[in-house]
Amino acid sequence: MQITPLVPGCFHLEGPTCSALLGSPPEILKVLLKNKKSVPQVGLLPDVSHKSGVSQMAFEFLGYWFLFVDQGYQKGKKFRILGTPALCERLYHILRITLLGPTREEMKAWGLSKGRLETLAKMAEGLALKRGDKILAVEELFEFVHLPEEEDSLFVPLFADSKEFMIKRLGGNRYQLLSRGESLELDLNFEGEQSPPLIDLTGEVEKPEALRVKVLGCYTGFDPEGPTTGMLFWINGNGFLVDSPAGIGKYLKQVGVSKDRLTAVIQTHVHDDHCALSELLLSEQILTIITTREIFECMVLKVANVIGESTDMVKAMMNFVEVIPGKTYNLYGAVWEFFYTVHSIPTVGFRVTVPDEKGRTHSILHSSDLDHFEGMGDLVKSGAISQEHMDRMKGLVRGDERLAMIDAGGAPIHGKTSDWDLVIAQYPDTEFLFYHVNPSKVDGQKYQVARPGWGKTFLPERQFPQSVYNGVVQALRLFEIKDQSWTNILLSQGQVVEYPVRHEVVKKGQEGDSFYFILSGNLDVQDPENKKEPLLATLESGDFFGEMSIINKSKTNATVVSRTPVILFKLPGSLFLEFVEKNELKENFSSLWKRRPLISSVAIFRDLDPTAKHEISLLAKSQSFKKGEMIMRQGSKTEEFYIISSGTVEIVRKNENGKVVVSTELKAGEFFGENVAIGYTDKRNASALALTDVTTLVISGKELRALAKRMPVLRHQLHLVMKRRGVTEEVLEKGMVLSPRGETAGA
Repeated sequence: MQITPLVPGCFHLEGPTCSALLGSPPEILKVLLKNKKSVPQVGLLPDVSHKSGVSQMAFEFLGYWFLFVDQGYQKGKKFRILGTPALCERLYHILRITLLGPTREEMKAWGLSKGRLETLAKMAEGLALKRGDKILAVEELFEFVHLPEEEDSLFVPLFADSKEFMIKRLGGNRYQLLSRGESLELDLNFEGEQSPPLIDLTGEVEKPEALRVKVLGCYTGFDPEGPTTGMLFWINGNGFLVDSPAGIGKYLKQVGVSKDRLTAVIQTHVHDDHCALSELLLSEQILTIITTREIFECMVLKVANVIGESTDMVKAMMNFVEVIPGKTYNLYGAVWEFFYTVHSIPTVGFRVTVPDEKGRTHSILHSSDLDHFEGMGDLVKSGAISQEHMDRMKGLVRGDERLAMIDAGGAPIHGKTSDWDLVIAQYPDTEFLFYHVNPSKVDGQKYQVARPGWGKTFLPERQFPQSVYNGVVQALRLFEIKDQSWTNILLSQGQVVEYPVRHEVVKKGQEGDSFYFILSGNLDVQDPENKKEPLLATLESGDFFGEMSIINKSKTNATVVSRTPVILFKLPGSLFLEFVEKNELKENFSSLWKRRPLISSVAIFRDLDPTAKHEISLLAKSQSFKKGEMIMRQGSKTEEFYIISSGTVEIVRKNENGKVVVSTELKAGEFFGENVAIGYTDKRNASALALTDVTTLVISGKELRALAKRMPVLRHQLHLVMKRRGVTEEVLEKGMVLSPRGETAGA
């Protein structure tokens, strides 16, 4: 068998007449093209649909390649998808919403006016794939082959035209392939990074400005040279992400911006090269989304099917700020105008305007995905769009913009640079930046083309330091500051410092004389005396360091070196010590030192950001139990959540006759009690007994529920735990346990 691992969790198989892809993470088409592999016409949906929010069923652009590049449909073929019925159903809905857009019935149910509904529906119909006048449905373009839900079931042909390759689902994201007597077991499970970023944006750390643009990605989904479209806008010191390319978390880190620094995401539409949003949603913060109602609903549907949650659960992960194209909005100290573009599914562009200190206005236009003028003319002739709509698009640039960002992705459904030649000549004071196109394919002498990492400030932040200090204020909220005047003292006496890559901020063995909050960037904590494994930890935005040697009045026990350019908030050691003593915070820091390693080792907390781990470490209370002591009893109404620090705990569940039906042992780093604590039932469904002397960290049910409500990623992790422990989807939706069953006693 000619089978090649492309990235962890994804394999490429050459078949008799075409190839197959087993697993499909984002941007895998670019990996195939870079490695000169044939683009498959068959795909396997893995049992695990996402990994920490990163889709493993990203078949959208593989489907586009099949339809529009390979012309598969015109050759009488369908793209073949194999997976369980449930996974096939989820992918069907994703493809329907991204290929065809929402139906009239859906848009009517979402409350769109008849005029908006008809505008969007006619445009989508005008750009849809057709046979004659009939719009082709998803099932006419894709063939869904159901693999039995039962594990270790019968073999199924992988390719439609051959039984030479047979596949069987083994369960647990494992599969068996048979070909010409050869058998191969494939495991699509993996840990760690799946694929490196397509480009390295490490360099200048982003700073909040009054009006600034940073390009994170700007290529099409078919171009292997770099990431797809995503822009970082700074507006009045607030960060706005305009669309999200695959790997967005990595690209934000590279430019020194943590997810919690984002004020909102402006979602222009839901094609995969703009909407890899589930990675951002499964984080510690509720995300604010600015878009139209129908784009929001399509985005929710797409994310829900990627991560396997209900649409209501996905909506609970977001704050939705609804905008209506054609209206003007005053948001975040700026004036916003949104407009519908011309694209195959509902898509919006926008203009944002910020005043300077003298009241002069500064605007940026973002066209979003926009058809070329000739294509628009054809749509006008067919009645798919109005002449008025086309005229609005051709007149988007007014001449008062500091920057006009224009789609130049080319036919059949994107813009062309040449369309704008007259406009560029007419408005020489407006800077034009074309994106969605590879710079090598455009005349660089004539047109300015976006590249990942391109950035420009059009209006500096008036009081940049104060904006940076907001990160300090957020960090201070973790601690119970008795005297609130200390916030002002720290802000007035601290200083912002910036260091380049590989700068030694703290040296092991020196006197601790400074305390640092990390505002942007990453640093490595190292032990220079350990030649084998010098790296102890990596710190990121939201972390702090230097406090231990100051509080303990000892020498520093490690060296801290900047991994990327960093921005730090630095306090003199004497001032920091006075702050700790006046506010009686020594115990808080002591708790952090002791509990943070344990919290970080617990599976459901492991991927939380530093601020969230600090908060949980401070919330948890220590509690010890003697050997033989009952920690909680089955049927009781206590609601604490326990994390085992040391010792062994036995979880026992009995049936109505008193017979033990579940018995399992838990050790340090494991947890129990989540069932009642998170609110799925009001009674313990198992008992917990200390088999040895046991120490635990305890979080009250009320506190755990509050954390889960605020942190979508924690709520999702708890849902996964409950699903593994046998709780049904219906019960999860109702928020209570009706008939627990399965592996262990969540209690």
